[in-house]
Amino acid sequence: MEINKSIQNAMNDYQKITGLRSYMVLNKEDLNSPSEKNYFCKCLKISTKAVKLCEECAAEAIDVILKTKKEYIYSCHAGIIKVAIPVVVNGEIVSIVIVEGILNSKQLESSDQWAQYLSNEYDVSASIMKKTFETVTVMNERELNASIKLLHDLIDYHISKEVWVNGQPA
Repeated sequence: MEINKSIQNAMNDYQKITGLRSYMVLNKEDLNSPSEKNYFCKCLKISTKAVKLCEECAAEAIDVILKTKKEYIYSCHAGIIKVAIPVVVNGEIVSIVIVEGILNSKQLESSDQWAQYLSNEYDVSASIMKKTFETVTVMNERELNASIKLLHDLIDYHISKEVWVNGQPA
């Protein structure tokens, strides 16, 4: 099995456990915006302006990851919390996993105003955007950090079944 398949298996397990969707980016040129699968992003991306800004946010996250080789938690242009996690094998970044669709409770409290702002800014339906907030996972900081650790562990688990260095799992 190849590494990308192992990463995909880890992402599938992660989604089953947390309900959070993620997607894999292989390099900065691989910003396949439609890869995002959460309802919020899909509804917002009927706007070409939103798609462009989504790609800019992802590119910025990838730049940070490539420089630091550490996970990066950020809020996208639409206010959704995302996490970019480098997958490092033998000291090299082989992929970046981006987890999407997280809000904190304060963001959820102001979702009506935020939906209206998104509607005005991107010319999308306010009622649809308001509905999308019901599908976004709400996490506090402790839950977010635990979910990041879980994803790291799942990736390590799946990759260690495939990648060996000097006769030992990587």
